[in-house]
Amino acid sequence: MNLEIFHAAVDFRNYPFKNLNLLINPVDHAATPACIEKAKRLFEVTRARNLMLDSGGHSLFGAEASGKEIIIDSSLEIKSDGKLNLSPSQLIKLAGSIQPNVVVALDWPLKETKTEEEEEKEFRKKLPINLELAKESVKLRNEICPEIDLLIPIQAKTLEQVDEFMQGLSGLKFSGVSLPFRNMSAQMMVLFLTRLYQHGIEYVHILGTTCFAYTAIAAYFARQGRFELISMDSTSWKTSANRSSGFMSPHNLLSCKISEQTRIPDSLRNDCRCQFCKKMTFKQVAAEMFTPRSLFLACHNACVTENVAKDLYKNAKSLTQLEHYMLHKKSSGDPKVKKAIDALYLAEALKDENINVLKTAIE
Repeated sequence: MNLEIFHAAVDFRNYPFKNLNLLINPVDHAATPACIEKAKRLFEVTRARNLMLDSGGHSLFGAEASGKEIIIDSSLEIKSDGKLNLSPSQLIKLAGSIQPNVVVALDWPLKETKTEEEEEKEFRKKLPINLELAKESVKLRNEICPEIDLLIPIQAKTLEQVDEFMQGLSGLKFSGVSLPFRNMSAQMMVLFLTRLYQHGIEYVHILGTTCFAYTAIAAYFARQGRFELISMDSTSWKTSANRSSGFMSPHNLLSCKISEQTRIPDSLRNDCRCQFCKKMTFKQVAAEMFTPRSLFLACHNACVTENVAKDLYKNAKSLTQLEHYMLHKKSSGDPKVKKAIDALYLAEALKDENINVLKTAIE
């Protein structure tokens, strides 16, 4: 299967099961030599099937939003005197040390904006920085760890910006690209994936979401052979469990709260077949103390996220088959599902046309 799910925010206290795909953040997991050694032990304990080293862009995004000082100095540690310090040299050297399967190049994420004019200004401001970071990352990867796949984050909000970004990467050798999710609509995801397919990209990683509709889009593009590999990641398996005692549906990944305050009818049965739900009723889950309940829910959520992705891929042999499967899973009321299906039908019909034809049809 050329669709992979990565789990972010895994730690020693809260990892769902062994032989899973891990995504780690350099700021959270590898800011110091001690953190690096701890991360290596985590990889051994979890027997990670595949390991992805993220760019740290999310930390830059948060630091910029909070007004924290950001520096790029390869001679200093990642966290230095209350400042956030990240450089391509640090990231690629870290990859050479911990040996992930994939490393995402350092990038500077685009801030959220209110107008198209502000959006374009933000893109113009950071385009030369992001292209320079990409070029330096490619150079260092080739020197230090050429055996590790390198993904370049596409920091763009429109198709025109995607094309300009890709033009700036012309001549560079890298394994694929990553798409920072952050509020991307189902239609825009289909447009971006179609355009990246037209650009000849072979590997795409979708950052920050594994929801049902978007996983279905990824599954369809993967199953139809548009890309050699599509991968996705999110923290929802853990955050849903820890913040709201969320139980993610084994059918469509929608989350519902199960706690000691939840009223559960005797007739409501747990039909999940994951390895953690065997012989567990909803009332038994609700009766658990918060910590063991959160751990159980996190394990369940991670497991069903992978299972749903496999089921979507299995049912993506044709678009009609995928549509029937998605609607059968009681997701017809989710507006994202209908938008995803409609966009996929248009993309399938117009996949060899000029991208602007598809853009016009979708909009």
